[in-house]
Amino acid sequence: MTRIVHLTDLHFGLERAELVSPLHEAILACHPDLVVVSGDLTQRARRGQFAQAMGFLRDLRLPVMVIPGNHDVPLYNLFARFLDPFGGFRRGAATDLTPMVQTGRLRLYGMNTADPFSWRRGIARKAEVDRVIRALRAGPPDAVNILVCHHPLEEPPGFERGETQGAAEAMTRLADAGLHLVLSGHLHHWSVGLGIGDGQSRRLFQMQTGTALCARAGERDHGFAVLDLWGRDLQVTPWIFDEAQGHFVAGPTQSFQRQDGYWRSDCSVTDGAPSDQSR
Repeated sequence: MTRIVHLTDLHFGLERAELVSPLHEAILACHPDLVVVSGDLTQRARRGQFAQAMGFLRDLRLPVMVIPGNHDVPLYNLFARFLDPFGGFRRGAATDLTPMVQTGRLRLYGMNTADPFSWRRGIARKAEVDRVIRALRAGPPDAVNILVCHHPLEEPPGFERGETQGAAEAMTRLADAGLHLVLSGHLHHWSVGLGIGDGQSRRLFQMQTGTALCARAGERDHGFAVLDLWGRDLQVTPWIFDEAQGHFVAGPTQSFQRQDGYWRSDCSVTDGAPSDQSR
């Protein structure tokens, strides 16, 4: 079994400071093989904010994969925004905007959907989709293939804003090439296995995780996701910040299986943190 912690939308610079230490403790308690951060490490792409974000991630002393989000592009510095939009991310977070990471049978492909010419909207660039497709086709046939992007390729009900240009075509092409899962953020909203359940199956399992730390007014979905994968089985456990207890607690675990190229829910839900017995 391989365990991934999926973090997104840290927003250092506008973070809830009282959640930082509990988040650190909760991630370590999960003993993940890899921590994946799907963008918006910062609020305004400033040097000090990148230093805060990467300091937090380095203190975990775990393998980490990061990609940029729309907040990791300068907003007010128009010169930097249009001439070197990802320079701050490269200097402060990671030089590779589209990393590929392998852990166990899992192969994770980063795709940069941030669009410097639009503040919020994302874009699935054809060149990036083509790059991932080539890598998928060249990879081992028994790999579990995961795309990590900031903007969702499909928006859940209530969020149909069409914010990721080219997403519909990209989803079809990526699924045809052998992609299995998509991890994304941006919406600050939870959606586990979009469209899967009640007899419905999908080729792509889509995981959207709530914001980890953002302190904007009205934010409620603070947390991270734990994904356990082995063979064709997947378990997803949301960890949510409990305001009364002052720490992150494991929510119900949902189980899924991939059969004949399609993800299905096995309709089983368990309470509490996933077991480490098979690790």
